[in-house]
Amino acid sequence: MKQLHVVLLFLATFLPLFASAQTTQPYFANSGYVSSFNAVKGYPLTANLPGGSSVSGGDFNSPNGMGGQCYWGGCPNWPFYNYPLSYVLPSDSSTASFTNFTGTADFSSKHCSISPQCIFAKGTASGVDSLGRSVSLSISWEVAAYCRSGRGGGCTKKLVQAEMDVTTN
Repeated sequence: MKQLHVVLLFLATFLPLFASAQTTQPYFANSGYVSSFNAVKGYPLTANLPGGSSVSGGDFNSPNGMGGQCYWGGCPNWPFYNYPLSYVLPSDSSTASFTNFTGTADFSSKHCSISPQCIFAKGTASGVDSLGRSVSLSISWEVAAYCRSGRGGGCTKKLVQAEMDVTTN
């Protein structure tokens, strides 16, 4: 009987260290702001929660300068490494700021759902959030560009959609 108590005490003490629950929550945005230097702020983030409810709010922010040397029709697989990325989640108000956002962007002027010229980006990052949890994320977004040439030329950009999957431990 004494051995059983020792085993139970051991399990009660050390099992929680090995049984860390990992969860992945997808967040979606279909509005936001895109700067002239391709920084994307997607908001509000919306998450469908267990039980059928949903929550909206928060945002994500990517850096300026993505694709700085790319012209429309070029750079179909532009790589980026160790860029900043941050978010505020609507589900628990946690925040995270990453410096290891790495991925690719496609500036090759492909069609998307609302424009003949679009930018597609995807990447990953990991770190620790404001609640002390280990976090990894995978994010992708689609930006429509409305470009005109000649005098007064330039591009107006609009976030079409974004998905960010956040995994916490």
